[in-house]
Amino acid sequence: MMRFITKLLSNPLFILATLGASILFGVKFPDISQSLDPIGGYYISFLKMIVLPYLLTTITIGIASVAADPKGARYTWRIVVIYPLSMILVAALSVGACFLLPPAGNTSDGEAMAALGAIVNKESHGDQSANRLEVTLSKPKVSETQIATYPIIDRFVPSNVFESLSQGDSLKVVIFCIIFGAALARQDGAGSFSLLANMKIVQSACIEVIRWLNLLLPITLFAMVSGQVSKVGAGPLLSLAPFVTVQVLTACVLILISALIIARSARVSPIDAFVKLRETLILAVTTRSSFACIPVAARELVEKLHFNRFGTELVMPLGTTICRIGHVQYFVIGTIFVSQMYGVDLTLAHYALIIITSVAAGFASSGASGALGVVMISIVTDALHLPVEAAIALFIAVDPIIDVFRTTVLVYGNCALTAIMTPLEKDPALWTSEAPEARAA
Repeated sequence: MMRFITKLLSNPLFILATLGASILFGVKFPDISQSLDPIGGYYISFLKMIVLPYLLTTITIGIASVAADPKGARYTWRIVVIYPLSMILVAALSVGACFLLPPAGNTSDGEAMAALGAIVNKESHGDQSANRLEVTLSKPKVSETQIATYPIIDRFVPSNVFESLSQGDSLKVVIFCIIFGAALARQDGAGSFSLLANMKIVQSACIEVIRWLNLLLPITLFAMVSGQVSKVGAGPLLSLAPFVTVQVLTACVLILISALIIARSARVSPIDAFVKLRETLILAVTTRSSFACIPVAARELVEKLHFNRFGTELVMPLGTTICRIGHVQYFVIGTIFVSQMYGVDLTLAHYALIIITSVAAGFASSGASGALGVVMISIVTDALHLPVEAAIALFIAVDPIIDVFRTTVLVYGNCALTAIMTPLEKDPALWTSEAPEARAA
C-alpha cells in the first residue's frame, strides 16, 4: 500500500492533475485557498534548509572519489576538459535561445506581468514592508545597481566558509567544496577514509530528507498554486508559457545534437542512435530520475552500440552525477527569465557571469531532483543579486512539464559525452553482459 502511495505521489500525471485541480480550486474557493498559501513558503524553507549540508557532502565526496580513483587516471584529462566545456557550450546555447525567444515573452506591458509583480511584492517583501520598497517588473531600481557595484570575483572567493554557510551563500560553499575535495583525495591514511565515510552518511540522510519532501510536492503544489490563483488569477501561470516553450525547444535541440554525436561516435544512423537507446529514453521520460537510468544506459551503450565496457561504466555514472547539463540549461533560462521579469538590462559581463555560475550550480546540483533542483537556481540569481523567492513558487508549478525534458537532456546528453570519451570495443565477445570485464581502453 505504501509503495502504491509513493508511486502515485511521484507520478508526473498525478502532479499535472494536481496542478489543474489547484487552479480550479483557487478560482472557486479563494478564501480557503489563501489560508493554504503559507504552506508553500514553509515547503521552500525546508528545501533551502537541506541545500547547504547536501552541497557540502555531495561535492566533496564526488571530487575526492574521482581524484582518488587510479583506474580512471587515463580518463582524467578527458573528464576535466570535456565536462566543463560541454556545460559551458550548453549554457551558451541556452543564452542564444533566450535571445531568439525571450523566456518572459511579451508580458512586460500586459496584465500578466502586473500580476507577477503583485506576487513579487507580496512574497518577497510582505504586506507591511511593501510601502518601504516598491518592486516593479518594468523599472529595476535595486537589482541593476547591485550588479554593477560588486566585483565578479567576490562572488566566488569564500574568505570565511563558515560565514558563507551561515549566510546561505551556496556559490562560495561550492567553490570551497571543490578545493577541499581535491585536497582530501591527496590525503593517505584511515582518517581521510573515515571522514569520507561519515560524509556519505550525512549525504544519505540529506537524500532521505529530500525524498520525503518530494513526496509532499503534490500537496504543496496544490497549496501554492491555489493560493496564488485566488489572489491574482491564473495570469502568472499562463505568462510562464514562453518560459516553458524556451525550455522545451532548447531541450529538443540538445537532444538532437546528442543523437548526432552518438551516431557519429558509434558509426550508426541518427535514427539508430535513438532506437538503440530507446529503453534509456523511455525510462528517463517515465521516471524523471537520472540515476535510475544509469544501469540501463550503460548496458545499451555497451551491448547495442558496442562502446568499451570499462570506459562506459566509469564515465556514464560519473557524468550523470556531476555533468548536469540539463540543469545548466534550466538555470540559464530561468535566471534570464527573472532578470526580464524585473526589467534588468544584462550586459555581456552579466551573461558571462550567468554562464559561469550556471555551470557551478549545475555541478552543485549533483543528485538533486524535483523541487530541490528548482530551488538551486538561487545559486545563479544570488550572483546577480536578483530576488528569486517569488519566482521559485511559479517554477515549481510548471516543473512537472520541464522536468521530463531536463532529465532526458541530462541522461541522453551524458550518453553522448560517454560516446565522445569512450572508444568502440572491437572484440564482439565483450559486447554482451555475460562477457568478462572489458579491458581498459
